[in-house]
Amino acid sequence: MKKVGTLLAVFMLFSSLCFAEVEKGIIDTIAKRIEFHGELEAGFWLESIGHKNVKGRVEDSEIQLTTAALAIEAEVADWINVAVVPLFEVDEFFIDEGHVTLGPTENIPLYLTAGLLYHPFGKREEYTHFPDDPFINLPLTLYFGEIWDPGVIIGYTQDFGPSNITLEGFAVYADVSDSEENRQVDTFGFNLCYNISTEDYSFEIGGSWINNVLDSSGFKDYFDEEGAWDGEFRTEKDIDGVAVYASGEYRGLYFTAEYMTATSTLERQGLIGRSGEKGARPRVWGVEVGAALENYVPLPKPVEVMFRYEGSLDAQEIYEIPRNRYAVGANIGLHDYLTWSLAYAYNDYNEGYGGGDPTGNPTNGSLFFTQMAIEF
Repeated sequence: MKKVGTLLAVFMLFSSLCFAEVEKGIIDTIAKRIEFHGELEAGFWLESIGHKNVKGRVEDSEIQLTTAALAIEAEVADWINVAVVPLFEVDEFFIDEGHVTLGPTENIPLYLTAGLLYHPFGKREEYTHFPDDPFINLPLTLYFGEIWDPGVIIGYTQDFGPSNITLEGFAVYADVSDSEENRQVDTFGFNLCYNISTEDYSFEIGGSWINNVLDSSGFKDYFDEEGAWDGEFRTEKDIDGVAVYASGEYRGLYFTAEYMTATSTLERQGLIGRSGEKGARPRVWGVEVGAALENYVPLPKPVEVMFRYEGSLDAQEIYEIPRNRYAVGANIGLHDYLTWSLAYAYNDYNEGYGGGDPTGNPTNGSLFFTQMAIEF
């Protein structure tokens, strides 16, 4: 009996060690193949707006948990990656992204991404160092060019030493249908850009085209508020969109510039263009310059300062954005994962713009904003 008990104890010990090794192997595999990235943002804004038909100024303020996100990325194989991004954004919780990417590999520079994703039309929030939407409407190009729908992206990247060229084509299963309520994969476009990067500087230039910019989030939000659609915007005419962009960085100094336009007039009752005639051809743009001060001045914490100018034509009524915006801001790195941001923006509106504002015709506005962001 003692021998049996000893053998049983040895067997149990061996089994527990084997299980521990298997468990350790699973944990090691998960740690190696799965990555987590988190983001938590809380902000406060105070806005003062002047109106053509109202004495004094209208003031408003808000404090809000603007963003809480956890990105989960898994490397299934060397050439298969999946990503899911649950997101809380100003009182809404939803899946922001969920897609699988095949490639590229060392031998094949092609890649394919399919699922729920943001399609590569312009650069939008990639081209600003200010705290981005949804809290303070930065940048303006985000409303014009954000294409967020299920779809597929096929890309090709060719390296030339320190530089490379990337060509991407995309097709969108869009929330846009015809009068017979047929939803089709008929929104598509491409993005082409050239990049060069060295130890001292980097530079990028590129352009995008889409056959129906009416599928952007900004257009759909406008028509949703106007009661023009019940979950799907219906159109008989596609409106092409074009975006061009460039950016550069040299020893802590940087600049970005982006321009987006519709190629034809959006004719819809109630939309008035600059000429006062029916219809509008919206255009938006933004230019930003900034510097990392710690590269030039000894500071206890990293500090980045920036200035941004944005403008628009025929876009105020659709997006409720200003004709001109001038903004200054700073990002202060309090910790490796914690950033404190401050920003001030002056907004200049066309006086004829009424929008949905019950007080009528804003003329100008001042916006102060601050945010704490944790990223890991």
